[in-house]
Amino acid sequence: METAEITSRNRAYWEAIAAGRTGEPVEFFRAGGCALEDRELAAIGDVTGQRTLHLACSVGDEDLSLARLGAAEVVGVDISPTHLATGRAKAAELGLRVDLREGDLTALDPALTGFDLVLISGGGLCWVPELEPWAATVAERLVPGGRLVISEHHPLWEVLTVRGTGQLAVTSDYLDPHRPGYHDPRKAPRVTWGRTEPLPDHTSFVWSLGRVVTALLGAGLVIRSLEEYAQPELYDGLGPAADALPACYLLVAGRP
Repeated sequence: METAEITSRNRAYWEAIAAGRTGEPVEFFRAGGCALEDRELAAIGDVTGQRTLHLACSVGDEDLSLARLGAAEVVGVDISPTHLATGRAKAAELGLRVDLREGDLTALDPALTGFDLVLISGGGLCWVPELEPWAATVAERLVPGGRLVISEHHPLWEVLTVRGTGQLAVTSDYLDPHRPGYHDPRKAPRVTWGRTEPLPDHTSFVWSLGRVVTALLGAGLVIRSLEEYAQPELYDGLGPAADALPACYLLVAGRP
């Protein structure tokens, strides 16, 4: 299946669930809330006066947070117009300058370049059909010395399903990235859990850490750090063993 067709099908999927995905309320940000976790903020670093690009930005909560942290220009890209409309409405209500654009993270507007930070977070990388070309185009968007931050679900978590206390089953292939639909519905966006109405066909991908690192190195980026960490709630029902398994990772790469 061609990348353009995959993107079109995935756009229809995200539009079908957009009504239930509004992110944090405006009051959250007015009260000083930040959509980025402390470890993400540490990886991102100081954005004061910088230009930032957020891929697969959804409703733009991270972008609102970057704007409040002092970024000079904040751009977010997503394929779902409804998600973007939600984010724009929140930005307007908060009086924040955030540029949320409809677009495909695998076919970015050539004009989107010269960024100090490119961020992809929270289940974004799994929608990239071809990792190596994507890594190359992201590297081109960065200024020399700029950084790419990937904050993602761990691919090991993506392929494991909790069957009970201390019990896991392998329900996807760690070594084959293609994933048509979800064998484990708990890996799908939370808004779909328990939903009985059919959703549009969609395709996501499970990229191993080896594939991710190799693609970034092939694009000429330098790996600065790679942190794997537990989030026991993502292995709900597993018990104490959830503390011993990676659920997420943070990777920071830089353009020399």
